[in-house]
Amino acid sequence: YQRRVREAVVSTQSTGDAAAKEGAINNERRTLTALRLDLDAAKNRVRAAKTADEMKELETFVDEAQKKFDEQYEICREVLEERDQANAEMVVHLEDLCEVQVEYFKAATELAQEMCSKVLNRPTKGKAPTRKRKDSSSDEE
Repeated sequence: YQRRVREAVVSTQSTGDAAAKEGAINNERRTLTALRLDLDAAKNRVRAAKTADEMKELETFVDEAQKKFDEQYEICREVLEERDQANAEMVVHLEDLCEVQVEYFKAATELAQEMCSKVLNRPTKGKAPTRKRKDSSSDEE
């Protein structure tokens, strides 16, 4: 039993540093947002262009911004998929831990009930106690 509990607990702890991982995800998201804003600004500059030459020149900036945005989008998508997979694994380990805990408490309940019935069915039931219990407050005096 103890081995199974240790395995279940260790497997749930192996996904530690959740705060650091969430921080990394947030950094990637912020970068994606900044690149989206850059892309939007580049597109707006192209729309505001007055000549065809100026439009062609600005379109290279749009293409570069789109490429950077697409790369960052893929990075964010992969990071989020990894997090989702880690969360799914964590749920499996938590389910295992719950099953082990249920088994443990069922066994503990059975033992407690068995002990209770033995105590209640002891042969000295109803007889005057042969020795007095020590009062916990008298030990301190």
